[in-house]
Amino acid sequence: MSATPGNVSDQTDLAEFIRDRGPHCLIVARHGETEWNAERRLQGQQDIPLNSQGRRQALAAARFLRSVPLIEVHSSTLQRCQQTARPIAEANIGRPNVVSSDLLKETALGVLEGEFTGRQSTAELTRHYRGFSRDEILYRVPNGENLHDVSARVQSFFADQCQLLNGRGIHLIVGHRNTNKMILKFLLGLSFEEGFRVEHEHQRLYFYFSASKELWSCRVEGTSLRFKQGYATTISNSYA
Repeated sequence: MSATPGNVSDQTDLAEFIRDRGPHCLIVARHGETEWNAERRLQGQQDIPLNSQGRRQALAAARFLRSVPLIEVHSSTLQRCQQTARPIAEANIGRPNVVSSDLLKETALGVLEGEFTGRQSTAELTRHYRGFSRDEILYRVPNGENLHDVSARVQSFFADQCQLLNGRGIHLIVGHRNTNKMILKFLLGLSFEEGFRVEHEHQRLYFYFSASKELWSCRVEGTSLRFKQGYATTISNSYA
């Protein structure tokens, strides 16, 4: 799977776009914005709610997906994901249940949680921030995780929910930026370096079709239904 978006498809019917690509689709969404996102504070597993912008984003995603008959919605247990997943489920034509899992939580950032990005309060925290921002794949801050740890959680999640990989119907996962990177790494067979570079903004949805192993993405913006094949990439780390 190429990181650079390939084919572009302009659609008028989301359900038809999905139906035309096979009997099974896994949609991956990121939670809406929180105040800590807006302030560029390191959230990790701190349980921060959506702000007003994040609630608008959740409702926009709910409107966008309402005609797509979801079988289940899987969500991180952190409230920013719950507050995104539940409006989607409640508005959806399929009336899916929301299934919550700690395995989908964001990377635990330990002693860095609550700190402002690039502005640490002590010299020791500055050292840990620099180490982690240089190598999120391997560096583990005290009481925290690295991307190998997150990847292991994601693999455990899919081992418990094998219908998300080879079943039928349409399923949705609402996760976090780094959890979702490792989800796409797992689905597409990417290396850690490739998975680390996957970008997942708040308003982007990914659509994975297991029959063809294709990944498409679409930003939830107004009434636009422009899909691009592949995944978006970032040139910086998650906390730059």
